Amino acid sequence: MKTDELFYELFRFSPESLLELVQLDVSGPYRFESITVKSTEKRFDGYFKNIGDKGPDIFLEIQGYRDHNIYWRLFREICAFHEQRKDHRPFAAVVLFIDASLDPGNPPLNPAPPNQLIRRDLVECLKNIQDNATPLVVLKPLTLEDKADLPEAVGQWKAGIDAMALPENRKKTLTELLEYAILQRFKTITLEELQKMIELTPIEESVAFQEMVQKLSQKLHRELSQKLRQELSQKLRQEFLAKGMEKGMEKGQLIGQIRLIQRLLKRPQTPKESMALLDVEALETMLTNLEADLARLEL
Repeated sequence: MKTDELFYELFRFSPESLLELVQLDVSGPYRFESITVKSTEKRFDGYFKNIGDKGPDIFLEIQGYRDHNIYWRLFREICAFHEQRKDHRPFAAVVLFIDASLDPGNPPLNPAPPNQLIRRDLVECLKNIQDNATPLVVLKPLTLEDKADLPEAVGQWKAGIDAMALPENRKKTLTELLEYAILQRFKTITLEELQKMIELTPIEESVAFQEMVQKLSQKLHRELSQKLRQELSQKLRQEFLAKGMEKGMEKGQLIGQIRLIQRLLKRPQTPKESMALLDVEALETMLTNLEADLARLEL
């Protein structure tokens, strides 16, 4: 399971989520960084730098495979880090196991307070987080075993994101991370299925509807009075919703899928306005190529 990028984006978005996840009681605040120990060119999965004066720095390893030397390796790198930076700040070493069976057990080294080693089963930690209105909700798909439970769960997770007191652009980021986690957990789910569950774009915000309203507005502005424009605009809107504008809606859906996969592949997102000028066949070809790139990335 390729979850490294998911964790990286989540903890970059919300460093305090790690403290909530493993129930670590330390003084904050923290800033998430990605660092490399030069002597071995080993990059930590996560480094949480305490930007206050009291709490420890936190080194995070996310373990998704069996490694009997995980503890030796982790402490070796922490020692190298402190040696290079001549830093005497206390540390907390956190190991999150994707599956509890991956923990080799019996760590050979146990740091003395105020330093500490924290070993956690990720799934159990997530199950202990009952509140969906927290950034950790984007990891909840990793706890779900049956795909049949996904539609109901997705509704709850999405409602939790919507309930957060965050700007819309940050809610959008969390929703995209939630989508990515679902795609990682359930390899057989299609983007179309996922989008139907999340229902990200109301019809009034679709490209097709916006195009229709703009053209209608321009025409009405030339030909009709203010009152008649309002009446006709409402009538055509109702007709649009009733008939579905299948072709326009299909373009809007294709554009949404293309921009989602571009986001997952960390590529520049093609402007909606540019794609709106393409026909359905061209958009389908673009989507097919991106899905192939995404499939190769997951192999």
